[in-house]
Amino acid sequence: MEKTPLLPLPEGMLIDQIQITATGLVIAVVATHPTACCPLCAFASSAMHSHYRRVLRDAPCAGRRVQLCLTVRKFYCRNPLCERKIFTERLPQFAEPWARMTMRHCQQITDIGLATSGKCGARLAARLGIQTTRQTILSRIMLLPNVLTGSVLYLGIDDFAFRRGGWFGTILVNLESHKVVDLLPDRQAGTAARWMRHHPDIMVVSRDGESRVCKSCLSGCSPGHSGRGQVSYRAKSDRSYPTPVGTMSSRNRGCKQSRRVREI
Repeated sequence: MEKTPLLPLPEGMLIDQIQITATGLVIAVVATHPTACCPLCAFASSAMHSHYRRVLRDAPCAGRRVQLCLTVRKFYCRNPLCERKIFTERLPQFAEPWARMTMRHCQQITDIGLATSGKCGARLAARLGIQTTRQTILSRIMLLPNVLTGSVLYLGIDDFAFRRGGWFGTILVNLESHKVVDLLPDRQAGTAARWMRHHPDIMVVSRDGESRVCKSCLSGCSPGHSGRGQVSYRAKSDRSYPTPVGTMSSRNRGCKQSRRVREI
């Protein structure tokens, strides 16, 4: 990264103009590197075809939103064996192709989401001058690679809502480390069953008795994994308790209601 008074830029890019607006800063950046490599064949070319304007959101500066207006160039690929004749110069350490924000800005949003959550992260980001939504924060977290440390012996499985009343998924938790192991894109029994077949070390599965994915605990147990135990919990109503406990709870509720009537 090249050192600048305001923000670091990749080598070969310079700040051309800075404009202060009512909502933040608009910074015009131009590319000055004489050559660029084709992303398909890695052949360097200096024959420029054209240029275009690309707008990216960058990390905020002193609470102000930063918008970068990049002048990106297109080059001819002079490799006769390459299928791509015209390509756009890449910024591998600064922004991904077709992205609308820089990598460091994406990392900030991801860190906020991991430290808080979708809705709380959106409120915190607004205080820091970052324009984002809770859906964007959750999508950045979903793009993180799944890193499994060791085998999972005791698994907790339940469904949750990506969007209230719309999109539901399945959360898998390691009950020993109390950490989320994976997030499945739906709450179908087959999806969770396929996941558990790839983890034969699971000994006990804790599940919600009323969840749609509870069937996956049975279907996920192949004949070779018939020893896998299950623990079903249902704490949503008095019907989930044994009959004496449910009767006692209903009696207590009735006493409270009659007491309220007498007080009124």
